[in-house]
Amino acid sequence: MSAEGFDSQANRPDSPGKSGHEESAFGRLPLLIEEREYGTASAHTTCFAYAIATWCFLTGGFVAELVGAVQGIACLVAGNLIGIFITTMALGLGCQRYGIEQMDCCKPAFGQRGVKIPLLFYLINMLGWSGLLLVMFGNGIHNILGALGYETGNWVVGVGVAIGLALSYLIVTHGVHWLSVSNSIITPGLGLLVAFMFYKLIHDYGWDVIAAAPPLDPGPNPITNYVIAIELGIASGISWWGGVGFLARNTRTQRNGIYPEIVQLGFAGSVACCIGLFSALVVKTSDPTEWMVPLGGIVMGILALTFVALANVTSTAVSIFASGLAMRHVRWFRSTPWWQLMLLLAIPCVPFAIWPQELFDFGDAFLAYNGTMYAPISGILFADYFFLRKQKVNLRALFESDPSGEYYFHRGFNWIALGALLLGQVVYIIMYNPISGEIHQLSRFVPASVAASVLPALVYGIGMRVLARREGAKPHTPISSETPSRQRLISPNV
Repeated sequence: MSAEGFDSQANRPDSPGKSGHEESAFGRLPLLIEEREYGTASAHTTCFAYAIATWCFLTGGFVAELVGAVQGIACLVAGNLIGIFITTMALGLGCQRYGIEQMDCCKPAFGQRGVKIPLLFYLINMLGWSGLLLVMFGNGIHNILGALGYETGNWVVGVGVAIGLALSYLIVTHGVHWLSVSNSIITPGLGLLVAFMFYKLIHDYGWDVIAAAPPLDPGPNPITNYVIAIELGIASGISWWGGVGFLARNTRTQRNGIYPEIVQLGFAGSVACCIGLFSALVVKTSDPTEWMVPLGGIVMGILALTFVALANVTSTAVSIFASGLAMRHVRWFRSTPWWQLMLLLAIPCVPFAIWPQELFDFGDAFLAYNGTMYAPISGILFADYFFLRKQKVNLRALFESDPSGEYYFHRGFNWIALGALLLGQVVYIIMYNPISGEIHQLSRFVPASVAASVLPALVYGIGMRVLARREGAKPHTPISSETPSRQRLISPNV
């Protein structure tokens, strides 16, 4: 029997020069309760900073192109909450309960090798959003210089992307604590920023003007515009899949593994999206860095741009850090030094420094495509974790690479899960094509992300039950009492 997480000397917790905590924080071993960074306050502040710094303003700008303020509020608030609920329940509880990161949480459903498919989607999501955030950082620098009276070319944006990438690399090579400290400094400023922007909008324009403002670039069919806006709201919530597992894994209680994600990523994030929506409608631009100075004035606008720019760097750092943990699932990278792995993951972000605006223009299509990737995975995990395994996972088996392992399935792949995943993607594309913008008539009644989540969950649940009956076994086994050296595989946090 071979436990894949412990095959190499560099990946063992008792290796010379490497502590158990370092192996957990920078590798894949479960985090002990005392090793987790986030209590109640830090979990809420980190989630709040992560929500408000990433795509919330940007998502609001995308929705402003399609619908007005009143419809936009419904699409963003309801959509975000639906999306974050689908994403968080199974993944957040599983990662927090066992102290594992999200790729290991996927193994009971997809198999030891099949998990590489969600891993690929995960890396595309995390690094794609990292690039978009870095472009926002570069745009922020460009607009700050412009507000100060300096005339600069678009090359400044590319330089800003490179600077933001370097700062993110500096943060991620120093671990989760630096993320927590940086967020504790930035979060209060971000909260004041949102409150100030809302005050300026109401004071300078009034609700009547905001509510009457037309969308920036709507299509010819109002119903189609509304359906797409709802889908963008749900896809925004589902897009948190890449960060939910990482955040929940570092919390100390199950309450903190769920509520901060729902309250901050879901509700507070949607409120920030609405600020972006209102601002875009009245200033007539969907780029958040372009409306802060016109809305807040020179001094407050520059201050707002500075806070958002710094927050975008910390959000990029979280994305790259979590991607590094996920890369430990690839055999070639299990013993790679952390700084080298972070450098490797920074390379895909380099094109954003070369073609910042060209890649930034694909942001709305990329946001919607996250629903294609993560809605089916979220549905499958929900069915597997709650209905099939009753929240019980064999922790040691997650690290078991031998074909006799419980989660090895057929040659390392659970073909039922992969088939359900493919089905979900096909359903999503049929109901809403994020590239062409075409929607199916059914999307007027059921959002594409919801259909692409529920249908794969049903197919997967039924398929696994039938398989279990055929093999005369249950779809889960009790938690193993065996643990690797130094008891790094711990009992569940209940």
